[in-house]
Amino acid sequence: MNQWILMVAKRYFLSPRKGSSHVPTFLSVLGIAAGVMTLCTVLGVMNGFQYSTIEAILELNSYHLRLSGDLEDPSLWARVRKLPNVRSAFLFSEMETLIQGSFSDPMICTLRFLPEDILQVDFSLQRMLTMVEGSFDLTDPKGILLGAELSKYLGVRVGDKVKLLWNVGDVNTFSSQMEPFTVKGIWKSDYYEYDAGWGFVSIPSSGYNIPVTMGIKLVNRFEDDSVRRVLMKIVPPTVKVASWREYNRAIFGALRMEKNVMMILIALIFLVVGGNIYRSQQRHISERIEEIAVLRAMGASRTAIQSVFVLEGAFIGLLGAGIGITLGLFLAGRINEVFRVTERVVNTLFLWVNLSLQISLFSPANFYISEVRAIIPLGEAFLITLFAVCSTTLAALMASYRVSSIYPVEVLRYE
Repeated sequence: MNQWILMVAKRYFLSPRKGSSHVPTFLSVLGIAAGVMTLCTVLGVMNGFQYSTIEAILELNSYHLRLSGDLEDPSLWARVRKLPNVRSAFLFSEMETLIQGSFSDPMICTLRFLPEDILQVDFSLQRMLTMVEGSFDLTDPKGILLGAELSKYLGVRVGDKVKLLWNVGDVNTFSSQMEPFTVKGIWKSDYYEYDAGWGFVSIPSSGYNIPVTMGIKLVNRFEDDSVRRVLMKIVPPTVKVASWREYNRAIFGALRMEKNVMMILIALIFLVVGGNIYRSQQRHISERIEEIAVLRAMGASRTAIQSVFVLEGAFIGLLGAGIGITLGLFLAGRINEVFRVTERVVNTLFLWVNLSLQISLFSPANFYISEVRAIIPLGEAFLITLFAVCSTTLAALMASYRVSSIYPVEVLRYE
């Protein structure tokens, strides 16, 4: 690129327009910055919600890989534990049953049967759970750990008794009866479905007809395919290997679709700003028509002059995207402080107009979260910036086609 093209584009971008001021350029930069900041902040908050949901599902429910079927080989667990990328592996079972507490009506509860030393085997479980009352104690075969919301519905606390519909016996002596269990602890996971419908008990040693599954957690869950291929070689044909992608395909697909639709809707801001830049650049070219004619008379080609205005549009995009991504990262990183300031401002306004209404953006009465988590991957931040720059550059390119209709002889004849 000729140096004069860059010099002229820089001069046009920095100098006031003929007969006007820097306002059109400033508004164009401000529009791009607002769009980038909004998209960056919204995607950061959405990523935080989605990652928190995915983490809760994978760490508490489905795990990264599951082995089901014939797991009677005692050496299988040791072989699985030695595989690369395997963080933890343990046996568990699960069933739905009825649970009854202090209130008369029983409720449906999902029982997760875990080994007594689960916290020593699976460190992430301890990180995901917060004990509200009692302790994480599975040594008592008649003890149960309840989710915080489930314990409220049942009206029980640590030390109280609950009754579970329990299936005992083998095929010939199978029977169901209400068995008493003692609440040893109450936990909270910040995921409502689990807190409102789950209970943990120890894996029964014998006398219970419950199928056993091996849950496997990986260091990197995205390498599940490679670990699965290795597992298929070491497990017997009667063992089925399933990935987290199979168990959670519907909900993860819905989360991905939600994010894509939100990106498309917010990206429409750039189309509006790009249209404004297109009109602004057209007026700019009309204002510079004499200067363009002089450049053409001095030997500059139409392509070179078009490059001047395309570069000017790229400058607008780069400056606006730089300001927007900086503000977006700042707001996303301090989104909880932004919400708290918003609450104080709105409540102060209500107080001034003598309204008794007080709002709380994340009140425990309406939401199950106490704070918002924002995550912005570098790849997404780069794509947002690139899209902003491309939209302004494309708008300037379309507007610059007007240069091809300018003939220096006809313009300079009347000057």
